Amino acid sequence: MIQALIFFNIIISIIIMFLQTEKELSDYYHIFSAINILNIILFTIEYILRIYSISYKNHKKRLEYAFSPFMLIDLLVLIPFYLSFFNIDLGFLRALRIIRIFKLFRLSKFSSFDNLISEILRDKKEEFIFIFIALLIILLTITPLVYYAEKDVQPEIFSSMSTTMWWAVITFTTVGYGDMYPISTMGRILTAIVSFLGIAFYAIPGSIFTSALLVKMNEKKNEKKKEKKKEKKRQIIKDKREVIKEKREIIKEEKED
Repeated sequence: MIQALIFFNIIISIIIMFLQTEKELSDYYHIFSAINILNIILFTIEYILRIYSISYKNHKKRLEYAFSPFMLIDLLVLIPFYLSFFNIDLGFLRALRIIRIFKLFRLSKFSSFDNLISEILRDKKEEFIFIFIALLIILLTITPLVYYAEKDVQPEIFSSMSTTMWWAVITFTTVGYGDMYPISTMGRILTAIVSFLGIAFYAIPGSIFTSALLVKMNEKKNEKKKEKKKEKKRQIIKDKREVIKEKREIIKEEKED
């Protein structure tokens, strides 16, 4: 019941945050603000109670819990609201309210999946680190090559290495905004290479993650099956013991008669 209320509160708060940006609904802003304040109060009470629920004798445990990732997310959700009382209204702080959606991962239904993702990242961290380093090397190699190929042809667009790095990143990620693109022959050849490498390198981490996820999910299923088998065996043994006990009681009653 409590988890359902938390889930409902999170969803409502996110919906309200979106509705508050609709100019057509300006007549209802006061209602949205009231609902948002109520949500923040509920989030604050929940936050305080969760910290208070940790062993009161061990302040170190409370402090460690307060600085855990999900508790920090909760704190970041609350900060923008309370800063507004001090006339501090920074746009990026208001945008932090959207991270309250990560609170959903604390619900028991999602916690097992969250642990599953963490296990995959831990098990495959060497592969992901290698891929990241390889991507970084490719970008740092391609960037100066394209810069020197285009700086004389398009000096205003490819004005520096850092600007060219932006082009390399959006091209490598196959986004391609179209705000800047090479027009020289060498630049176009390098663009084609970067695009193909981007597709290839994006497929690699995806396949690693997917295969690891499938393995972990199969392991979880097998564990559940084994646990069910053990539970059945325990129940069978328990039933046999009860039958034996009943037989002994019957024999005892017959002897007494």
